[in-house]
Amino acid sequence: MSESNDVGKLLELLRALEIPDTKPRVLRALLRRRRTLPRPIVEIVGVQGHPALVADLYSWLGESGGRRATPRVKVDLRSPDLPPTALTPDLNAFNAGPHANDQEIPGHCLPIIQHLVAGFAADDTAMGAIKFPRYRTADWLTRQRVTSDESEAPDELRRRLPKLLRSGTPASHSDTAEGVAGDTISRVVFGVLALWPVLRLWLWVSGRIPGMSKVTRWFLHQRYLAPELSGSFLGFASRLTASHRVDENEEQVAKLLVHAFLEDLRDAYRRRIWRPSSWRRTAYPVALFGGLAEGSDGARILTWINEIRNETGLFDPLVVLAFREQGPHREVGELSQISDLRPLRTLESLADAPTQQPPDPLQTWVREIDNRRTHRQADAWFLPLRALLPADTPPGVGDPRFRGMALPPAPPLAARSWFVGLCVLIPIALAAAATLVYFPPIRGIACSHWPWTDGVSVSQRDGECVGYSDNARQTFTDDPELSTMQREVFRLNAAAARAREDNPNRPLVSLVYFAGLSYVDTNVRYPHAQVEELAGLAVQQRRALFASDESEPLLRVIVANGGSDMRHARWVVDNPLRELVAEDPSVLGVVGIDRSNDQTRQAITRLGELGVPAVATTLSADGLDQASPLYFQAAPSNTVQARLVADYVQGAREPGGAPRYDEVVIYHPETEDDLYVTSLVEDLRAELTERGVVQRSWSWREQQELYRFPAPCETEGFDRRTLLFFAGRNDDFPTFAKSVSRGCLSGAGPAILGNDAVTRLITDQRATAALPANLTVRYVAKAAPVMLGGADCVRGVGKLGDQPVPFEHEQLCAELAGLIEDLRGYPELTDYRPSWAGDRTGLAFDVSGLFLQAVRSSRGVLGDLPPNRTAIAVQLRESDYRGVTGTLGFSTRRVADGSSIAVLVTTAVGSAGPQRCLLMFPRQSGQDGCPAGTKSDIEGWVEPSR
Repeated sequence: MSESNDVGKLLELLRALEIPDTKPRVLRALLRRRRTLPRPIVEIVGVQGHPALVADLYSWLGESGGRRATPRVKVDLRSPDLPPTALTPDLNAFNAGPHANDQEIPGHCLPIIQHLVAGFAADDTAMGAIKFPRYRTADWLTRQRVTSDESEAPDELRRRLPKLLRSGTPASHSDTAEGVAGDTISRVVFGVLALWPVLRLWLWVSGRIPGMSKVTRWFLHQRYLAPELSGSFLGFASRLTASHRVDENEEQVAKLLVHAFLEDLRDAYRRRIWRPSSWRRTAYPVALFGGLAEGSDGARILTWINEIRNETGLFDPLVVLAFREQGPHREVGELSQISDLRPLRTLESLADAPTQQPPDPLQTWVREIDNRRTHRQADAWFLPLRALLPADTPPGVGDPRFRGMALPPAPPLAARSWFVGLCVLIPIALAAAATLVYFPPIRGIACSHWPWTDGVSVSQRDGECVGYSDNARQTFTDDPELSTMQREVFRLNAAAARAREDNPNRPLVSLVYFAGLSYVDTNVRYPHAQVEELAGLAVQQRRALFASDESEPLLRVIVANGGSDMRHARWVVDNPLRELVAEDPSVLGVVGIDRSNDQTRQAITRLGELGVPAVATTLSADGLDQASPLYFQAAPSNTVQARLVADYVQGAREPGGAPRYDEVVIYHPETEDDLYVTSLVEDLRAELTERGVVQRSWSWREQQELYRFPAPCETEGFDRRTLLFFAGRNDDFPTFAKSVSRGCLSGAGPAILGNDAVTRLITDQRATAALPANLTVRYVAKAAPVMLGGADCVRGVGKLGDQPVPFEHEQLCAELAGLIEDLRGYPELTDYRPSWAGDRTGLAFDVSGLFLQAVRSSRGVLGDLPPNRTAIAVQLRESDYRGVTGTLGFSTRRVADGSSIAVLVTTAVGSAGPQRCLLMFPRQSGQDGCPAGTKSDIEGWVEPSR
């Protein structure tokens, strides 16, 4: 480019010096092997009117046409307002002046460096202000006037350091703070806050914490004034004070100040992958000096920078452009001979460019600087250049062609504020999203728990809340009766925990009550069955709490939900329950277990594989005992139920003594995966066939198909000696009853016998509302003695017809009355008044009592060791339990076929009238097995002949 002056070349040179990399990239910078060079101290010689040129260059560096600009400071070294260098203060003159009593002297040792610090600290470059903690500390120390002698000076200085740490602004208590400081919490808070400055001062002074003590550590490890002779930062700092600096070498003091200034610049431009702000500094700071003269304060500053670079070998980013009218006593190059610098990406790459003729002074300097600095040449870092810069000859610095030339390059993508913001926000957003996913309580989901929540592990699966809970933080189902019963069980759990704390020698038995507590189809929900079972468990909990001797175990009940029809039973066992039994050795077994289907069978198998005994309260499907060697069944199997029904059919008599039935019609759904229904139908067919009883079947796939069956009362020639046996599930029974009773007159309906699933409806007053009024229903009932106890039991009186009842029966009724009274204390159950105790209450009472008896027996074998699942399983096999439902014995078979099961009858379903007995197992030969005073008078029964 042919010009009439060297302005263009000067600006080209200045851009090459101030821009470390025209295309900054993070990865390339990290992998770059070539060391970055400090910039030469450029002296422009032979320039007249330098103040105007310096001002133009200052404006050119700032008016970049964009948001970014180069950090820059201009200093007129000839200005009368620039104080001279004063490394050794005149204390005599200071003491005689108006500030004689001040702790600080007003002037600075190096006013030129102070001017540069003030300029670079001003942030108008979009790169962030440069902080100068080391220089400011050194400058503050050099202005301190210490009155103590050398031994006391460090202590006096220590007392002043908080002022430096507070940036010279003393802390003051606000009126508001003093107004609230009277209460205890405020005093504690203010006490902690008051200790922080003390702790901060100690950490800062000690130099032991790299993050908080890097300034003091730097002072103790830099090379000037021999800091190792001081022993501590305070000792070294006291040597820098105005009062004790008279014995120090002035040049060493000056170099310490300049070195601190350069180190602060190094720190600001030091690339750190974890500090994006350093990568945004894409232009080096530029110091513009005008009026440089040989031997002046400015010349001394530049000499000290040169010597510090030689002596330390450290990089610093400072770019110095000084204008002087007279040339220095060293060789001066020509600015015009510098080659085209515009294609350069970095200054260091100039060393690899072809050699120019005549020689390029900048290229020569770049190639020789390593040798020159190694030999510590007095002018190693100086690059004097002669330039043709007449003030009245165009082009000038402000020429439009140079506009934007000084614009620093954009920072790397990874260092831009929006990218850094995204890098911060995206992980936060992902973490927040993951938190919302993995911590559902944050979203307010009812079926959720915190990972640290004890006693609860639940999950939402297919719209159902499944898992387990042992406290009121999580209950299953929205039915108020069932939910309240769970809360009462959980209240008793808490009482058991307190009793255990009071008497640690009492064993704590944890049983998992596992059932289907939620319903996908609200049309088939009968939560009253689970309420009855939980009531039986709660009664045992109450009994255990009232006992005080160490031999009596306490009972904790963990409620687990397997979902509607237990369809999630396998998942619940494999996940939350598996973790529970692994972590809690007090969990000795699983009770309840709802629905005889494939999912339940798989869950039983997995419980056995986990070594957990499982005792089902009401399951009766054949073959479940083959699913696990640790499975026990408290109810008789379907084989026994089929034998009971066949005995009843053959032995039932009219009041006149004639046989009651000639034929049995079996109604059942077609459900291959329902083990209970399929095995019951097969057993009954086989039993009736063996006995020669006439039988036929009606089946359905959808509930509405029941209305397509012929109604007996509407069928001509219907034999009223036909028994309609319902072998389906309880949710189909209301439809079945309405279908077969169509067209019947009051009291003239067909004879209906329901399987044991119908008991769910019989004991639930709300469920029986769906049945035809005054319908006579015969049904199979397990735990028949409890059902026959009637309304007396819920009033606290153990009664069974005209015969005495065992002690366990009396205890069940007494505690059941107390439980009902407690349940009425809940707002949801103020009118809770069950008509009689249900069969499931008795079965759950006996099953939990069976476990408690096993724990008592195992203590005689284990001694002081806590009971374990293996010992409990052994005791379940070896010891019979005589409870309210009969004898539960598993010594020969893990199915209690000897427990009670009966055919009962209610003549007005849904009423509070007593249930009556038609036939009960076990029984003596020739007898119906019904307790005295419970026999129904609507028909008789005799021993059938075979």
